Amino acid sequence: MSTRRKRKKKQASKLPSRDLSAQTSGRELAYDAARREPGAFRRWVRAKRPVLGFVLLFAILMGVFYAITFLPVMNMNVFPAYMRFNAQASVVILNVFGEGADTHGTMVTSPRFSVDIQHGCDAIEPSALFIAAVLAFPAPIYSKLPGLLLGTVALGLVNLARIVTLFYTGIYYPRAFQAMHVDVWQPVFILLALVFWVMWAWWATRSRTSQSDVSGETA
Repeated sequence: MSTRRKRKKKQASKLPSRDLSAQTSGRELAYDAARREPGAFRRWVRAKRPVLGFVLLFAILMGVFYAITFLPVMNMNVFPAYMRFNAQASVVILNVFGEGADTHGTMVTSPRFSVDIQHGCDAIEPSALFIAAVLAFPAPIYSKLPGLLLGTVALGLVNLARIVTLFYTGIYYPRAFQAMHVDVWQPVFILLALVFWVMWAWWATRSRTSQSDVSGETA
């Protein structure tokens, strides 16, 4: 009798240990599953990865642009040459209207008014914003090339229009010249760079979607 009781006690003592081990293994599995599941921040980063990648690459490209602007070769050769080109192109447009304008370096002069094209009146920074946004956008390179070409050319033409309008503002409304130059044209230029980029991004995503639809139908 004593031997049977001892066996029953041993069997009874083993049962809770099995239940405890099963509970422990279940907790470990649940802990491992919870550890493998990404947290809320990681899920947000994964969901926003394209946007974050665009913002990061855009910031890097603009940082590179501003770093390049401090190079002596840019300030002494490239930028002045581009400003002289803007002055010469503006003189051609003004002479179409019979102004008899001429250029002296970066100066656009005529018998009625003169304007000096300085850094900031050359559309370089808005063009850099547009180029950086296009390059950072997740689109194929064959969609970026026409956007870069057309966008920068369009901004350059708008800049010539700005110089001409400022020239005539100085003739007919000299008191409004500074306001037109700083308060009107500068924000308008940044806005136009943004609008051109939005138009290009819409075209690039639309063309990519249509191509994927066509390839899906042919497949």
